[in-house]
Amino acid sequence: MGRNKAPSENTIRMLCSKAAGMCEFEGCNKRLFFDGVTLAEFNNAYVAHIVASSVKGPRGDKTLSPLLSDKLENLMLMCADHHKLIDNPTTGPRDYPVERLKDMKKAHEGKIEKVCSLFNVPKTEVVCFSSPIKGVTDVNVDYKLAAKAVLPDKQPGSSYGVNIQVKSFHPYTSKEYWSDCWNQLQILFNSYIRNPAIQFRDANFSVFPIAPIPLIAKLGELFGDKLSCDVYQKTRFPDTWEWQAKELTNRFTVEVLKTNTSNGIIALNISLTNDVQNDRVFSAGEYEAVYKIKADVTGVDCIKSPQDLSEFWHIYQNTLDEILNNHGGRCKIHLFPAVPVSAAFEIGRRYMINTYPIMIIYDEYNGFFETLKIGEENDDR
Repeated sequence: MGRNKAPSENTIRMLCSKAAGMCEFEGCNKRLFFDGVTLAEFNNAYVAHIVASSVKGPRGDKTLSPLLSDKLENLMLMCADHHKLIDNPTTGPRDYPVERLKDMKKAHEGKIEKVCSLFNVPKTEVVCFSSPIKGVTDVNVDYKLAAKAVLPDKQPGSSYGVNIQVKSFHPYTSKEYWSDCWNQLQILFNSYIRNPAIQFRDANFSVFPIAPIPLIAKLGELFGDKLSCDVYQKTRFPDTWEWQAKELTNRFTVEVLKTNTSNGIIALNISLTNDVQNDRVFSAGEYEAVYKIKADVTGVDCIKSPQDLSEFWHIYQNTLDEILNNHGGRCKIHLFPAVPVSAAFEIGRRYMINTYPIMIIYDEYNGFFETLKIGEENDDR
């Protein structure tokens, strides 16, 4: 009784399109234009009003009912059961008020729009790289979380992605440990990433690493700037690989400390996740100079966005250029990285072979020790 203007056929078609022919009630998603048992095609869809068409209807309003009765934003596509549920005269307005139904509509149609947008975005191969932390703590990259992080700008290129895992049973601080891990990493990279079948498709890669920093840097070196790839990093709160910001949230500066030593060995102290004091660097050896890249805001979330990461690796490359110009290509760099995984990957990826000096990566485990080198001529690229 007292219903206002009915929605036009065009409006109903638009509603069916936005809902993808499914019930928009939260958690239902029932397909409404064929029978789930017989697969016969028929119309089992109902057009439900958020604000009732009639002032006396469920969620009716003297002002809004006539204004919104035929408007798309006030309509939801529903199955018979849920249409009846929300319009129950006794419990409908109480259990399913206007704002709750609006939230259901927004969430459902937002998901449909996100899925449909994938038809026009490029594919990317999801690469999950893991290795035990400090050689003892096993880790795992959840493919589902990784695949979700590339949306909506890209879509996963396959159902399972590329899974690279390396592990050694040698002591973590031994040369054998790092040689073993490095050999495994090269073999797996050549098998899965340099695979001609993948490269034939001109693949793009999205890298999700949880591993010791030196191995992540070496993975970045293997990718280099010839393969199209993006790197992601995981946050604990929230539990996601998605970037937590889009804009620039941090700045990076460089300090230089020169000494009286002339041995051609340069220390590069990259203090992002925490501030590594130069005294600790000198405990590992004598240096002609110490270059220190600092973050204005240190901590595990010092890089929150792709813009932060870009800002970092530009500073990093400029610092390598400065070292090259001041100390020559024959000097050696001892690298002390306190960095998040995304920065570790870019340290290797942005290194220019045959241009920059060789870098020896240090890790810390009851003191600093040598692990792997970036830029050795006998590295397999």
